[in-house]
Amino acid sequence: MNSSHILAGASFEAARNLAGIGEHGHSFRVLARADAHPGSEAVLHADLAAAVAPFHYAHVNATLADGSDLSIARYLASQCGQAVSLQLASAADRGVLLAEDGSEYVYVDTRFEAAHQLPHVAPGHKCGRLHGHGFGVRIVADASRSSLNDILLKAWPPLFARLNHKYLNDIAGLDNPTSEVMAAWLYRELAANLAGLAWVEVRETHTAGSQFDGQTYRIWKEQHFESAVPFDAAGNYTGHSYLIRLLLQGSVDRVMGWVLDFGDVKDRFKPVYRQLDHNPLDKLPGIRAADAASVAEWVHGELKPLVPELARIDLMETPQRGVSLTFRGDMQWPLL
Repeated sequence: MNSSHILAGASFEAARNLAGIGEHGHSFRVLARADAHPGSEAVLHADLAAAVAPFHYAHVNATLADGSDLSIARYLASQCGQAVSLQLASAADRGVLLAEDGSEYVYVDTRFEAAHQLPHVAPGHKCGRLHGHGFGVRIVADASRSSLNDILLKAWPPLFARLNHKYLNDIAGLDNPTSEVMAAWLYRELAANLAGLAWVEVRETHTAGSQFDGQTYRIWKEQHFESAVPFDAAGNYTGHSYLIRLLLQGSVDRVMGWVLDFGDVKDRFKPVYRQLDHNPLDKLPGIRAADAASVAEWVHGELKPLVPELARIDLMETPQRGVSLTFRGDMQWPLL
C-alpha cells in the first residue's frame, strides 16, 4: 500500500548545559515527517516553527531541565499536533531520531578514506579500475541501549583503524566491496560490540549510498533539478532547486554484490530527469498538479516500469519543505 508523508524542517541556535560538558552552544537542525492529508503541510510547518521558537537564541535549560538531544527532540515532537517522526541534529555528525512507534535512536556520521575496485563488473566499467573514496558512514543504535560515546569511543575506532587508508579488497569479507557489501560487513562487525545496533549506512559519494539493518538492503541515489512552477492565479511562475532522492529496496545479486548499479539507476532516471530539469513542471504530460506530491507521483509513474526496485521517493522543494512517498517496504527513517 502506498503512503504519503510531508517533510518539514526548521533550525535554531541555542546554548545549553550538559552534565560532564558544561555550557556550550549549537546550531540545531530539525526535520519532521507526518502523514499527508488536506491541510497537514501548513499545520506541521506552523507547529514546528512554534515548537523551536522558545529555543532560538536562548538557553535550552530555561525551557527544559534536561537539555539533551533526546529531551529536546521529545519536546519538539510533543508540540506537533499530529504524530511525527523526528530527526534532530545537534552537530553536523550526530543527532537523534524519534519514530512514530516510540522508538528512539542515536546516530553518528563518520568517515574513512580508502581504495577499492569491483572485480565482477563488465570490462570497461569505471568501478573495475583501482580507485578510492572518502566513504561516509552513519551508525544508528537504540538510544535505550547505547549512547553516542558507545559509538564514537568504543565501537567505531577499531573498525576505523582497519579501514582507513587501506585497500578494501584485501580485507576478509570485502573482496567485492560494493556499498551494499560494505554496509552488511560493517553491520556484522559493529553488532558484536554495539548494543542495540539498528542499521548502518554507507555513502560512496555525496549522492549515493546503501543501508543495511541486519535483514534488508536499501540503496539511494540523489540528484538536483531546477524547475519552474506556477506561483499565482495570474499565471506567474516561481522556481525551486529541487532535491530528489530515489530509494530502492531488494535482494543483493550474489555475483555483482549490489541491488542495482548506481550508474544504472542514474541512466534509467535520465529520460525523466530531462523532462524535469529547466522546465515548467505544470506542463509535464499527464501530471495532476505542480505541487511536490504530484511531481513525486508523476516521477513514480514514469520510473516504475524502468526501476521495479523503486520503493520510495523523497522530493524536497527547499531544505525545509518536501514530501516522501513510499510504495513498498518499510523504509527506515531517512537518510538526510
